[in-house]
Amino acid sequence: MNLSVLSPDEFLDKDRWKESMVTPNKDLIVEYQSVKSAYFTAYPSPGTWYEGFSSQDYGNAIIEVLSRNPELPIQFYVHFPYCKIQCWFCQCYQMVTHDRDKMETMVNYLIKEMDLLLALFKKHGLKPNFNELHLGGGTPSWLPIDLFDRLVDKIGTFIDLKKIHEFAIEVDPRTADVEKIKHFHSKGVNRISFGIQDFAPQVGKAVNREHTEAEIAELLKTRHLFKGVNFDLIYGLPRQTRESLKETLDTVFRLSPDRIAFSILGNRPDVFKHNAMMKIEEIPGLIERAYMWEDSFPAFLKAGYVRVGMDHFAKPNDEIAQAKYKETLFRNQMGYSPGRFADVCAIGPSGMSRYGEYYFASSYNIPDYFEFIDEGKFPVVRGYKLDKDLEIRRDIMNKIMVYYHVNYDYFSHLYNIDFKKYFAQEIEELKEFEGINAIQMKENSFTVTYFGNYFLRNLCLVFDKLNLKYMHNIESGKVIRKEKVVV
Repeated sequence: MNLSVLSPDEFLDKDRWKESMVTPNKDLIVEYQSVKSAYFTAYPSPGTWYEGFSSQDYGNAIIEVLSRNPELPIQFYVHFPYCKIQCWFCQCYQMVTHDRDKMETMVNYLIKEMDLLLALFKKHGLKPNFNELHLGGGTPSWLPIDLFDRLVDKIGTFIDLKKIHEFAIEVDPRTADVEKIKHFHSKGVNRISFGIQDFAPQVGKAVNREHTEAEIAELLKTRHLFKGVNFDLIYGLPRQTRESLKETLDTVFRLSPDRIAFSILGNRPDVFKHNAMMKIEEIPGLIERAYMWEDSFPAFLKAGYVRVGMDHFAKPNDEIAQAKYKETLFRNQMGYSPGRFADVCAIGPSGMSRYGEYYFASSYNIPDYFEFIDEGKFPVVRGYKLDKDLEIRRDIMNKIMVYYHVNYDYFSHLYNIDFKKYFAQEIEELKEFEGINAIQMKENSFTVTYFGNYFLRNLCLVFDKLNLKYMHNIESGKVIRKEKVVV
């Protein structure tokens, strides 16, 4: 049997896991995975958005999109950039502080940014349909309780926290105890996401992020208070081996989170100086990481999880697993949504917002961010407006990453195009991937095979015709005013 042509969802028979896809295809995997590209959580990718978008552009986009669609469902995202400890693998916009005054100042400015939004909404008679709230960072769980309360109470003045579908917070277990987790629940949080990454002690030491099963089990005594618990894991970490990763997954399965993000390590010491603290010689190579994925995928399925999108897994009764089967699942820069929203209103330094055909990125420089707010301006430094062609391509990439399948008739009807004529060049280019058994092509569709898991980003690149040099969003996001030094 040619296992490579099975789709990801057909690859369920345990006997099929005995045959490796990596071993006979090492050269192909190296060739294609060595290509630099985005993960296409947004398209165009954030690192390619244009400079020059202004506070006024941002406000005008909100007015335009919400006037056209007043009921547009939107997630409200708050980026709190401070952390307790520097994790050496991190590629988020963050910095370490133990200074309460700095944290309080940040909360004050987050509230001021909310006031700018509220003034815009009031002036133009807008009532955004915020149906989800997410606190990320950085480490929002590092906030002192009183500052957390100030922040959430302000949000509660314009979002009914008792009626929204989801209020989630990212938690570094080293910054919380049971009482703090209970307090989050009392303020309306109904989903918690623990940054675990790995349980192996040698791996934790190599990335400055150590946890034990007992510590996490203690925090999970509160799980009955929440509708869901998420774990973030990373494979390809320094000193991680296939065997140690299996042991970590066994630990994770005992703790039984509802959702698991299983991400591959990114290492960009040229952009994130602390990434250089990881020893390059201790980081598993590309093929070793491919084996780690190959080992782990069936382990998740055996443990009862459903694969969701590119790199997430969930219990079958979880909302995003259900959304996959209902075909309402959606992926954007905030992760996976069961279909309740695609658009995001983000506040805080480095926040990335999406309103319909518009994207905006906020300043990656805290003094700069403060200056924008003090001037009564939204802290926007980059943005992008998609035309119809880019919107179609964005939708295709979402289908590849979420469903591993693209139906030509769906796009023809939705966008009033003849898909096969419109994308004749791309369909021709896809034959390269058919030739390596990464996809199965039919008259009016193509489907990613199990082997095609290793080429999802390459498939998206077929539909990316912008020919823009790939840059990490933080790498290109250091647009600063008056030549300030980035903090």
